[in-house]
Amino acid sequence: MPKSQICLKVSSDEAEKHLRSIPHQRCLQGITTRWKVYKDGTVPAQSALWLFCWAKTGQGSENARLASIRAFDNILSKSFAELDAVLDHEYARRARYLSRDIEEEFERRITPP
Repeated sequence: MPKSQICLKVSSDEAEKHLRSIPHQRCLQGITTRWKVYKDGTVPAQSALWLFCWAKTGQGSENARLASIRAFDNILSKSFAELDAVLDHEYARRARYLSRDIEEEFERRITPP
């Protein structure tokens, strides 16, 4: 599996605190199943895409959307704006729950030519 280029800027515990600040019950429930961090501090593509989707829509809650953007920017090595400029939301929606390895595909999409 290729190493992800998305890394935590804070500890795993601190990252989870930021995620738990998102005011949406469905997001909070998803943290246990959708948010993963490797031992080396990198974040799998699916986890980054899961948070990206929350930051895009907040599932209809503007407060959740804004809190998700803040969490994204506070915990990840690439900002929400950086990924938003190169990622298609439809791709993120399709790929966030895939069980196969999507790291190389994800890296191609987020790395400028």
